[in-house]
Amino acid sequence: MSKRKQQLMAAFSFCLGVSQTHAGGAGVNLQDLTNGDPFFYTSDINIAPGDKMEKVLGAGRPNKTHSGIPHLPVYFGYMNTNSTYRFVNVNEQVFTMIGEGKHGLWRAQESGFVREYLKKGQKGLPVDSDLMAAQNQKMINEQYAARLPDESWGGYKYPDQKISADGTLNFIDLPITHPKYQGKYDSHTPIDLPTWYCTMSESDYPYAQQAMNFAFAQEVANKIGPLGKRAGLDVKENYTKVIRLKHFSDASAWVNIGQEGKNQLHAKWTAINADKTRAEFYVVERNFFNRPFLFVMAVFDNEDNQDFRYIRPDGAYYEAIKTRINPAEVKTEVTSQPRFWLNDGSLSKAVGLPVYGVHHPDRAAYDAGGACPLKGGDWGRYPNVSGGSGWPTQYEEVTPLCDAVLVDIKFTTNLDGRDWRDPNKYLANAGKGTQSIVYKMQPGKYGEFTDPYNKKRGAMNGESMNVPDTLTLTFPAVSKPVDYVQPPQLLGQAGPVPTELSTCRPVINQASFDKGVITK
Repeated sequence: MSKRKQQLMAAFSFCLGVSQTHAGGAGVNLQDLTNGDPFFYTSDINIAPGDKMEKVLGAGRPNKTHSGIPHLPVYFGYMNTNSTYRFVNVNEQVFTMIGEGKHGLWRAQESGFVREYLKKGQKGLPVDSDLMAAQNQKMINEQYAARLPDESWGGYKYPDQKISADGTLNFIDLPITHPKYQGKYDSHTPIDLPTWYCTMSESDYPYAQQAMNFAFAQEVANKIGPLGKRAGLDVKENYTKVIRLKHFSDASAWVNIGQEGKNQLHAKWTAINADKTRAEFYVVERNFFNRPFLFVMAVFDNEDNQDFRYIRPDGAYYEAIKTRINPAEVKTEVTSQPRFWLNDGSLSKAVGLPVYGVHHPDRAAYDAGGACPLKGGDWGRYPNVSGGSGWPTQYEEVTPLCDAVLVDIKFTTNLDGRDWRDPNKYLANAGKGTQSIVYKMQPGKYGEFTDPYNKKRGAMNGESMNVPDTLTLTFPAVSKPVDYVQPPQLLGQAGPVPTELSTCRPVINQASFDKGVITK
């Protein structure tokens, strides 16, 4: 084993050791900041039988407000890449994700395919097999999968490992219209828009897993907007979990238009006009090297031009969609520098950078590249120059335009899918479920002035009245209280703690050692 490989193996072992210490030590459990109790805020309250409050809240630990509205769970979590942290919180069914401003994104576009990997111990299809042939469907269904959770990093196969030692296919690329997907994408809107993405978390996002597991189970999850569908974010084999987000009012996306009269290395980012260049933002879970990571993704489109749109005029996906669309209406050339509308009313080309990212000034220090891959497709063996900028399901010719777009990591969404501007949301009768509520009170004449100033001038309070022991208040409507979906139970948490070797995209992983990507 080379000296460099020994150093990296030691770092990886240290990484796992830190994870175990943080997760199971005597101090704060960083993987579950609520200590297993998302209702921790009432953990110090216990109403004794016979206490007067028992009539209002019941005996024991309260689980509702005085008006009968159920309490809601609270979650906290965080994640990082490159020692840059993002924080996710859930309070009152409001999800927030707040990190750094002006985080760099890369462009990547789905090709309408799913890459499926050969399961461990399976024989696999012979080379040159017809993936659409009926006689091969049983083997495709049983021996290949888009995700292999039991195989960890080893489930991923590099582009140069397409053929197994037995001479069969280690992976296959299936169009989303393939029979394996049972027709669920046969009428899918054409995938003609790229995403602009970057990694938010470590593998398995261990310190945000509780919060994200809850958020991904809620009503708003996996509801994809029209632009997101055109980017393929609803193809579950590629994007396992998705939540659409919106920016806080002072947050923006920014495009590099360069400094006038100067070369590419003189950058200038300007806020994108979201009214004219339409945008949708998402946090998604997707496998990377066969492990789940979290990514932030933006999808853009202009109504007055087709700069962002493209479909490769070749292959099984294109042939499938040609049967239900007019090929003449499909844009089949990539716009290398799409234009964005700016707040000053101008339309400017995006300028990508040849560096990995503006927040990565010295990746060479830890042998992690530092250059923009300058092409799309499978990340593979980057920083080897053969590597692409994303996943094997993406077009190579749609280049990443590294950090041409920056985004403020300051997002939110209502997990119940209901806007707080709804005049009937959170009304006090929600807990009772009736339009009218009887209020019980201590009777008496309330509101008589007693201040000497008012007594001297003989002022009377026109609002003073005799209040009876009961009053009935009628609300304009009755709406259900804000509720939540019980999330699936987490069976266990895994994933290395980030070290100085962590990157914005892949981490040093066991597959790299097993497959020889790290050789010096």
